Amino acid sequence: MNFGHSWFLLLALAPVAWILIAWQRTVRPIPLLLKGLSFAAVLVALSEPSITLPHNRTAAVVLVDTSKSVTQGDLAHASSLVSQMEGARGGNWLKVIPFGSHTRALGNNEILRGVHFVTAPNPLGDSTNFEDALINSMAAIPTGYLSRLVLVSDGNENQGSAARAIAELQRLHVPVDTIPLAGRSRDLLRLESVSMPHTAYDGEQIPIDLTVYAPRETKATVEISAEGKALGVNPVSLAAGSNLVRVHARVKSSGPTAISGAIRAGQSETPFEQGIQLRKAKVLYLSQDPAGADNNLLKAFTEASFDVTRDEGLIESGLSGVQLVILNNLDLNNFADARKTRLEEYVKNGGGLLLIGGEQQAYKEDKRLDALDRALPAKLAPPKTPEGTTVVLIIDKSSSMEGRKIELARLSASGVVDHLRPVDNIGVLIFDNSFQWAVPIRHAEDKAMIKRLISGITPDGGTQIAPALTEAYHKVLPAKGIYKHIVLLTDGISEEGDSVELAKESAAHQVTISTVGLGQDVNRAYLEKVASTSGGRSYFLNEPQGLEQILLKDVQDFSGTTAVEKSLTPIIERKAEILNDVGMESAPVLKGYARYIAAPGAETILSIDSTKKDPLYVRWQYGLGRAAVFASDAKNRWADAWVTWPGFDKFWINVTRDLLDHADPNEASAQLDAANDDILVNYRLAAGQPEPASIPPVFVVGPEGFEKPLPLAKTGSGMYSGRMHIGNLRGLFRIRPVNESNAFPEIGFYREHEEARDYGSNEALLKQISNLTGGRFNPSPGAVFDSGGRSIYSRLQLWPVLLFLAIGLTIAELVMRKWSGLVQRFRRG
Repeated sequence: MNFGHSWFLLLALAPVAWILIAWQRTVRPIPLLLKGLSFAAVLVALSEPSITLPHNRTAAVVLVDTSKSVTQGDLAHASSLVSQMEGARGGNWLKVIPFGSHTRALGNNEILRGVHFVTAPNPLGDSTNFEDALINSMAAIPTGYLSRLVLVSDGNENQGSAARAIAELQRLHVPVDTIPLAGRSRDLLRLESVSMPHTAYDGEQIPIDLTVYAPRETKATVEISAEGKALGVNPVSLAAGSNLVRVHARVKSSGPTAISGAIRAGQSETPFEQGIQLRKAKVLYLSQDPAGADNNLLKAFTEASFDVTRDEGLIESGLSGVQLVILNNLDLNNFADARKTRLEEYVKNGGGLLLIGGEQQAYKEDKRLDALDRALPAKLAPPKTPEGTTVVLIIDKSSSMEGRKIELARLSASGVVDHLRPVDNIGVLIFDNSFQWAVPIRHAEDKAMIKRLISGITPDGGTQIAPALTEAYHKVLPAKGIYKHIVLLTDGISEEGDSVELAKESAAHQVTISTVGLGQDVNRAYLEKVASTSGGRSYFLNEPQGLEQILLKDVQDFSGTTAVEKSLTPIIERKAEILNDVGMESAPVLKGYARYIAAPGAETILSIDSTKKDPLYVRWQYGLGRAAVFASDAKNRWADAWVTWPGFDKFWINVTRDLLDHADPNEASAQLDAANDDILVNYRLAAGQPEPASIPPVFVVGPEGFEKPLPLAKTGSGMYSGRMHIGNLRGLFRIRPVNESNAFPEIGFYREHEEARDYGSNEALLKQISNLTGGRFNPSPGAVFDSGGRSIYSRLQLWPVLLFLAIGLTIAELVMRKWSGLVQRFRRG
């Protein structure tokens, strides 16, 4: 027993002496005794007596590893262990703290109906830090208890220092019990390697190649996610041993992105994660289609997340930022040789080039290959004859043709002129009651002058067909050209004359006659007879709107043109990846195409169901780039049924993505200096790339709010480098300029988390922690509160008890002194 003020004990003898002196004289000895003892108790209490007692109540903090290397089975086992400890707690104290890279509070979903641990979220679950968990949990232990830490983990430490934690715990005399978890088993699935492109385009299918070891044949699933969003689940079949597995992910984003996933089979789960640089593909789109005609095609490009530009000047100023050039329905004979050369060099250096056909395709007589011919995998086929053809248009200009009819007749005749070659001959004969040559037969060289003559045709007079037809035949017969063709256009009825006999003679001399009847007031039988007898065709239109297309199509079919306008079915020549999910087998017919000849070595994917199986879609590798030709069009002329076909968008997205330029002329890279925990960043400008006047501000942005400016310095001609210390941070780092820069593009660097490579249980480290701190390895849950022979001493203050005793004695003395009086008063009452 100890006293704080022992001299009060001497004063306590005074009440005792008083009791002894007054005892002989008092008539009430018991109250005297009680009062004296009461005073003595107060004086002893003032001396602050206390006693020291031993006890072994234990305060245990249970640290549960919830990092990503801990399996769901281990988490369930840890939940069971904690439940058993709670049941054995008794008068002891218990607190449960989950941890990964840091300690964290239990989530609401983890304490519903008992403790049920879940994997710590990013970034807490990306590493295991024993030092942080053991040292920071000490503050949770209350005073007056034996302290004990219980570490439940697979032992795979990859952050902090367990050695520093052990030294501190030894100094504080805090034992640590360790309970091992099994960890991810190498006997289950094991991820041996992950491979994916370093760069890809926004929205394209990204191939992910995995090498997975399986101890036995099994079914598994591969789950893919990016930026926290699930992208899909892929079922796979694994054979015993190593398996090469390819899955795809489509990510609509831009900039550095982390793609993560997990391979699951039964209770086995193997996560993986890697960084990739995503960018929008820039497409230069040049077209001669009328405004609005290519809306469906442009809509497909928008769905593909392309950045589409129509700036034709980029061909001269530079295509370094363009990944694909699309030439849609262009007359390439009007392209300057310098432009063709630049496009050829662009493809050679890795660019993509797509030519989409159409009615503007025109064969050139020059047999030499130009630069664009060399880059494309197919060239226009020559017309059926190189000697040229002769075409005569007989146009009814009677009074009934006035208005819309004669206007469309002039327009249709001009359209025919536009599609003739300089070597071809053209004549325009007009008639009413008589005939005259608006355009005498001549070479179609000065097309502007010929079209001016046609535009001067005005309606007047009656209708006399036979004389005009005879005149046209006699003039076309001696003209040069393998193909000689006459087209008669009328909206009235005339005497037949000897037209049928003339048609027979025409057929004998290989002169074909086609007839076009406008409106209801025509002699159908007569026009059909003339056309069929001569080997031509007859057409009848109630309204003149379709006249231009019919007239042009007829002339093309009978004059050896490159364009073919008739219903044709696409044929799959080769099962290529660009046809995936397109449904090409059910594609509708096309109404026309331009005849091309595939170059030797080119790959024909689609052809046209014709006698010669002309190519419809053909591609090849040219230098570092890819080029392709689609022989039909992508609008509602030849591809009228295609633009509403469900496979239209998918086909064009697949075709264009297949041709994208995946090469970056400027080199930018980031790598880890593991010895110093630094990121090394290097930029190398492409040859010919002008150096910037000044280095723009570039920042490194990383996990856990990391954001610092990157000091860059020029290290050579077109070469720049920088270094940034990142310490132990792991995850995706983005290195990007404040403003977009071609010389310093945004790049990403992914530092893998150690958790992704940890398997099994590091029992050796767990045993070392428990042995060096005086704890136990793998104790039972109930033994956690066993003091192990340790005791803690606490001082018990006795003065409150003595004061309470004094009060009790005083009350008892008062009651005894007043008791008789109280009894008498009660009786009188």
